[in-house]
Amino acid sequence: MQAQKISIVPVMDKAGRKQFLNFPYELYRGEPHWRAPLRFERAVQINPKKNPALDGLETQLFLAVSGGEIVGRIAAIINPHHLEIHKDATGHFGFLDSRDDPKIIKALIAAARRWLKERGMGRIVGPLSFSINEEVGLLINGFDTPPVLMMPYGRPDYQSSIEALGFTKAVDMHAYWTDMHAGYPRPKIVTTMVNYVEKDPNITVRPMDKSNFLQEVQMAMGIFNDAWSDNWGFVPFSDVQIKHMANELKPLLFPDFFWVCEYKGEPAAFILMIPNLNEALAGLDGKLLPFGWAKLLYRLKIKGLKTARIPLMGVRREFQRKRSGLAMAAYLSEKVFEKARNRGFTHVEMGWILEDNKSMIRIIEQAQGTAYKTYRMYEKPIS
Repeated sequence: MQAQKISIVPVMDKAGRKQFLNFPYELYRGEPHWRAPLRFERAVQINPKKNPALDGLETQLFLAVSGGEIVGRIAAIINPHHLEIHKDATGHFGFLDSRDDPKIIKALIAAARRWLKERGMGRIVGPLSFSINEEVGLLINGFDTPPVLMMPYGRPDYQSSIEALGFTKAVDMHAYWTDMHAGYPRPKIVTTMVNYVEKDPNITVRPMDKSNFLQEVQMAMGIFNDAWSDNWGFVPFSDVQIKHMANELKPLLFPDFFWVCEYKGEPAAFILMIPNLNEALAGLDGKLLPFGWAKLLYRLKIKGLKTARIPLMGVRREFQRKRSGLAMAAYLSEKVFEKARNRGFTHVEMGWILEDNKSMIRIIEQAQGTAYKTYRMYEKPIS
């Protein structure tokens, strides 16, 4: 039987965007570790009018079609904020989902590469969902558990298909799984760092000020932008993005899951933990209607969640190579673990963490965190 031709079609209208959004739900339905994100949230993600992360970006969505059916999707992305900072003529690809056929992935990436080349890009890097501050990386290890909130899903065959096209590793990122009840009593170094914070009169620790939620998020993201500014691929959150993030986080956040360290009265470090909403989304197919909302409400309010994620944490650069900085990071981790245990949470994902962030990895390992998933960013010159 003759193989079906694969056509790559640019998404140009509302109907195409709907097909682009729906494809992963059809592709992964029935896979045991797929956690379908809420469909309305995914629709907001690709809508420039509703997602400020798209401000200034040039993007093109593509669909792969074979035999009259959609068999894959990809996005090509030019981020002027990345180009302004890194000056590396790099474009990105993301939202890569495909049936298990290397020819489909080859055709999708070729279309993204051509589009980027036509616009002067000399290198293609990915996958990521629009920017380094959203869902990033291809899962290459840890397929035996579902992803937590705001982390990508993937299949093992994607890695071999991408590498067969000449892509090489740019960087790996690890996610760490931590039993918040394990590892006690803590190692001496952890207790020493906790005691250091408690005894230092220059350091104060406080929870989030709920009455000034937006200002607190803005403060934390100021620390984040400073703390991570030297990291691979970093692009800072803009003021508009921070406000958007605050609105998205507010319904999810417990006040005692957000802690700040101040040094001589100035914010120096913070940690933010959020419940793992993916735990409550299993089996809903991303839909709240007709009965998904009731199941979600029961799981959130009655049954309760047991898992969480720490997506954001930062220590200002001036403290990162000092004992005070390491101590603040360790103290904040211990504090948020304590509050989570009090609410009935048992496990937390800490990540993602760049493979060369040795100081943070040491802190996580001392808290009994175990690397359980690896996400890889790939790169290739555009010739």
